[in-house]
Amino acid sequence: MDLIETLKSLWSWLIHNKKGLRSVNFPDSSSNLPDAADIFYSRAFLNQPNVEEEFSTNCQPLWRMRVWKNYIFVSGDNNSIKRIDPATHICEDEKETISGNSPDDFDVTDSGKFIYIDWQERTVCRLLGNSVTEEIFKLRGWKPWGICSSISGDILVAMRSYDTKQARVVGFREAKKTREYKLDQKGHPLYDSPAFVAENRNQDVCVSDVHHNRVTVVDVKGTFKFHYHGKQAAATYPTFYPKGIATNSQANILIADQENSCVHILDPIGQLVSFISTGCSLMEPYCLCVGSEDELYVGEYHQGKVKKIRYLQ
Repeated sequence: MDLIETLKSLWSWLIHNKKGLRSVNFPDSSSNLPDAADIFYSRAFLNQPNVEEEFSTNCQPLWRMRVWKNYIFVSGDNNSIKRIDPATHICEDEKETISGNSPDDFDVTDSGKFIYIDWQERTVCRLLGNSVTEEIFKLRGWKPWGICSSISGDILVAMRSYDTKQARVVGFREAKKTREYKLDQKGHPLYDSPAFVAENRNQDVCVSDVHHNRVTVVDVKGTFKFHYHGKQAAATYPTFYPKGIATNSQANILIADQENSCVHILDPIGQLVSFISTGCSLMEPYCLCVGSEDELYVGEYHQGKVKKIRYLQ
């Protein structure tokens, strides 16, 4: 065990001490990414990320999580989305689903509207407040797995066909389809089991494919950019089990690796740039999200706890 921990520490040190970094302004979200050689970061990573706060959720298992206006919202295997007040650490029911099923994933739009998916009913719904909920649309032949709101105002829904032979991510404006990501430039399927979806600040669409054990990233037009299989971390973690995925203001992609109890951090072109692992004592990180100041919230699956982690200087 001591040898393993030493290797992890050495790997983290090597990543954190890359030379030649300089700070530049990141491109506007409507712009294309610069060449790989011109991508750098304005905030450095901490050598030792640390847990600033820990919250209990009453969700065991803890499935999904979002942060909005300093409140933490979580869901598990019952029919409600719960709210945690960081000031008091009190966790209470906030919203309930129409069907009584658990919300399989949810997000909060910029305007404060809750959107969620119901896998069993194949629906995408909106919570309007005061216990008022409406169905936005119902899928035919597909079942939704993941959801997120996008910069453009679209709702991105990751889904899989009934027969499990096809998978895709579709953008919707209300019930109208606006875009679809399904095949790469060579006609190969992009996804198998797209369980988690997030949009980066450059409008890249990032998907955690849980059966292929990889993360797939396409640009806003659907052009395939890269797969991340965890091979860059193979010396420390020979396996890779991606679950929740999030992005930050630096356009980093953060991936929860449940089995290895760590978080991989990538740059926008798919290079591993940092880890969050042993120093934060993570246990089965399953869902995660990033707050307004780039603080990271990690949800632990069986423990039902949320850890607020500082990882940037």
